[in-house]
Amino acid sequence: METLTQQYNQLKAVVEKAAGRKMCTPRDFDFLAMRIFDTTRTYMSPTTLKRFWGYLNNGKSYQPRKSTLDLLSIYVGYKDFDSYCLSSSGNNSINSDYIKSPTLYVTSLAKGNIVKLMWDPNRCVRVKYLGDDMFEVVESVNSKLSEGDRFCCGCFIDGEPLYLTRLVRNDQALGAYVCGQDGGIKFFIENGGG
Repeated sequence: METLTQQYNQLKAVVEKAAGRKMCTPRDFDFLAMRIFDTTRTYMSPTTLKRFWGYLNNGKSYQPRKSTLDLLSIYVGYKDFDSYCLSSSGNNSINSDYIKSPTLYVTSLAKGNIVKLMWDPNRCVRVKYLGDDMFEVVESVNSKLSEGDRFCCGCFIDGEPLYLTRLVRNDQALGAYVCGQDGGIKFFIENGGG
């Protein structure tokens, strides 16, 4: 039988995996609070998260509220903390789940739409939709992608890596490419196209 401390530590590990980063700095906790809100539409303060992770406790014992445990469990795909405990049974990973992050499906774009893509560290690429799931890079800042590169993509998912297929540069096929492997991408539609 697992202790509560073991269950809490497992939940922390699952949350960190879902967030794509370890909780080590104040910025990490701010990021996680934002991701939890984006996914669940419920706010949890970075201070509460810091207490749960032991970042603020100074050796003092901390007992999280049930609402804190429930919200963290919901964030990683469970109904509540009890459901998490019942189904985790020592397994601290979720292999399949519905995508809860904002998603831009290519079918909603018109030819000529410009999509701005950003990922860490300080990467920014603007791509033009050409139709038939095909894009062309029109601007690239701090990225290995180059202006004029073309690729295929079916959707953009906020906070997830972006996988490009059939990347072509100067009529040379380069294969597949991943953007934002650590931490995912952010996307923005810049114009109405036409």
